[in-house]
Formats: sequence, C-alpha cells, structure tokens
Amino acid sequence: MIKLLNAGFMRMYKSIIFKVLTIFSCSFGLLVVFSQYHQMVKYGSDIDVSNLVFMYATFISIVVAIFVSLFLGVEYSDGTIRNKITIGHSRLNIYLSNLILVIFSSLYSYLLYSIIIIALGLPLFSIFSMSISNFLLKLLLIILIMISECCIFTFITMLISNKTIIAVVNIMTSFGLMMFCLYCYSSLNAPQYIDVAQITNQETHEYDIVKELNPKYPTERKRAIYQVLLDINPSGQTVQLITGDSKNIQLFPLYSLGISIVFIYTGLTLFKRKELK
Repeated sequence: MIKLLNAGFMRMYKSIIFKVLTIFSCSFGLLVVFSQYHQMVKYGSDIDVSNLVFMYATFISIVVAIFVSLFLGVEYSDGTIRNKITIGHSRLNIYLSNLILVIFSSLYSYLLYSIIIIALGLPLFSIFSMSISNFLLKLLLIILIMISECCIFTFITMLISNKTIIAVVNIMTSFGLMMFCLYCYSSLNAPQYIDVAQITNQETHEYDIVKELNPKYPTERKRAIYQVLLDINPSGQTVQLITGDSKNIQLFPLYSLGISIVFIYTGLTLFKRKELK
C-alpha cells in the first residue's frame, strides 16, 4: 500500500491535471473574493467570510468528478492496473490507494480555496459571523460529504474500463445528484397556497386575487420521503448546510459514512471479480 501511495503521489505531483486543479482552486478563490469586494464597494453589502468558505462546496463534486475521470481514467487504457497486479499488488490495495489519492486531491482543492478566502477575505470584509465551533462543525460535515462523493466517483472509475465512458458517467452522476437535490428541495419549499386571479366582472375584466391550495404542494408522506432523499443525497446535505435549512443535521455524518462504506465495500467486491484485459 505504501509503495502504491508513494507512486501515486509522485504521479500526481507531476500530473498536468493536478496542476490545473491547483490553478483552478486558487483562481476561483481569488475570483470569489474580488467579485464580493466589488459588490461591497458598489452596493455597500456586508460580506460574511464564513459563508464564502462554503461556497465552493456547492459544485466541487463536479470538479472532483472531472479530476478523477482524467487522473484515474487512464489506468485501464495505459495498462497501469494490470501492471500493478502483475508485480504483486493486491486489488484491495490498488482500489484503496486510488481512493486515498482521490480524497486527498478533493480535500487539497478545497483547502487551497479556503486559505485564499480566509487570508484575503478577513482583511477586506472583517465579518466572520459564525462561531468557531459551528464553523468547524459545518466544515467537518462538508469534509465527510466530499469523502462520500469521492467514494462514489472512485467506485465508478474502478469498475469501468473505458476512460470516455468514465468521464461521462462521473459528470452525469454529479449533475444528476445536484438536479435531484434541487427537485426535492424545491418540492419541500413549495408554498401551500398560491395567489390566483379570479375574474369578478366579465365586462369590466375586474378581478380579485384569492388564495388557493397549491396542487403541487406535497402531502405529509411525500414531504417525509423528499426529506429523507434530500438528506441521503450528498448534494442535498451540502445545499441544506449552506442555506442553513438543515433539519436533520445530526444524521448527516451517519448518511455520509453509510454512503462511503456501501460504495467502498461494493466497489472492492466487484473490482476483485472484474476481468482485466
């Protein structure tokens, strides 16, 4: 395992893809800081640095999905995995070492962004409304969410041999989780009543605005189902944490760890049986 990790980190250090990830994370952090500074100067807005730190979490899964697809996706086409097995490395160690590399790259990207936001944001905005304990708790939950997403993308990457299909499936999975999250979130936040124009005089076209029951308002059973699906979904957890609308925050670590364990166990089981060409 140690030899695989050493080789993996050395390859990552020399990888153009990893350098692009580094540049993107730093550039996005700078973009966020200066765009918010422009908004503060122009409109006099109060900018909370603690909120900016978590902004990247909303779409970092897409960034990680692309990185995993490009970095690990070539291992089948280049024969790297077959060579690792040939020289005596177990499939268990190969799978776990790649997962560790993916988790490291994900956390590394987020860390770079956060350092830039805090280092530049605090002097410019001087507002950090969140208590340190709440900030660290939310940061820990974000990290667990990111690890669960890394487990999903590694699962996909290690079981598909074609790098093009890997990229498509990983990116579509990331977008799919986000779209499903937005659907559940919007359904839960749908108003119970809506304003409807009711004509009172056909000749003068006078009308009154009346409230009617929203036909799209979910029943209590559907709301419970939507909430569970939103809580299980890593993107759903992220959105709830950022918006501050997290009703079951105490369950988020269990869901994230559960997703990680399920995908690691299933991935290892299937990878051990996979035929390598």
